[in-house]
Amino acid sequence: MGASEIKKEHEIVLVKRTEMSVSGVCEVISFDEESVRLKSLEGELFIEGSEVKIGVLDTERGVVTLSGKIDGFYYTDDEKGEKKGFFSRRSR
Repeated sequence: MGASEIKKEHEIVLVKRTEMSVSGVCEVISFDEESVRLKSLEGELFIEGSEVKIGVLDTERGVVTLSGKIDGFYYTDDEKGEKKGFFSRRSR
C-alpha cells in the first residue's frame, strides 16, 4: 500500500496505555486533554484519559495517533448513545 492511500480497515493499537494508533478514521469530532471522539469505519469511538495529545492527525489517510494516559475507549451506539465494547468503563 502506498503512503498516500487511505487505509480501508479499522484498527486500534494500544501500547502500555501511553501510545495509541487508530486507523480507519473518517473524522475527528472533538478532542481535549481528557477525551477524543472519532468517527471511524466501525462507528463513533470515544477515548478517555489524561494529558492526551494528538501526535498524527491524517484524516486523508484515516490515521490518528495519541499519547498520554489512556484510561479506556469504547464505541457508542449511534441510535442510543450507549457505550459498548470491552472498555466501556474506565478504572477509577
